Amino acid sequence: MDLTDLNYWKSLVNIGLTKVLILKVLSKGPNHGYGILKELESITGGCCVPTFGSIYPILKELTKHGYAEVYEDKQLKGAQKRRVYVLTPLGVEACNVALEAWRSTIPYIYKAIEDDNLVFIEDIRTRLSK
Repeated sequence: MDLTDLNYWKSLVNIGLTKVLILKVLSKGPNHGYGILKELESITGGCCVPTFGSIYPILKELTKHGYAEVYEDKQLKGAQKRRVYVLTPLGVEACNVALEAWRSTIPYIYKAIEDDNLVFIEDIRTRLSK
């Protein structure tokens, strides 16, 4: 553990966000592991991209607890089957609750980090425009 390594801190953020972001991606419709990974890369600008090793255990957990269902889909003639995940109604509810938890927390985290100099909207716009 190297607390001076930016990647260490980014990985901690990534661990915290991965489950909610997977739910967010699946809330848009059925998807498979690689598709979820590419969508996460796209929606986060590459900032919070988990590995396959972290996506699949979360997908397995979501299906085990009834938040998602999985089915096999044949890609192309002769190709291997891929596992496609879709949220259940319980999964949609979990996604909504998770997003609300993040929405209600992020401004306070930002405020704490910035020592009460809350310029949240302007800073977000600046960071996203890069």
